[in-house]
Amino acid sequence: MAKNIVYRMAFPKKVRNERELKMYIMIGILVFMIACAVIPKLISYKYWTCIYTAFGNENYYKAVAKLEREGIPFKTKTPMNLGSERIQNRHEATQFDVFVKKEQEHIAQRALNKN
Repeated sequence: MAKNIVYRMAFPKKVRNERELKMYIMIGILVFMIACAVIPKLISYKYWTCIYTAFGNENYYKAVAKLEREGIPFKTKTPMNLGSERIQNRHEATQFDVFVKKEQEHIAQRALNKN
């Protein structure tokens, strides 16, 4: 009897069906897992700024080589390119976003603008 009272207090009448309850629990777990995957990414890029966006592997490697030559730490983010019509030339159209720490932004810009 006490278990039934606690159950009524914890869940509204619409959710009392056990199948619905299990479904809501599964949805809650899924939302929690997605949040656990996304939040660290957002936090890790909080102190970084995008200084360069390269299209194609050749432009990306040129920019990264300049940053490495100066000893500047960087991160790279590659957004998904789902709309590419030419799959065989996908490496020419891939977008690369290069991030550096905010306090090193001016040094990185200077390094990228060198010949």
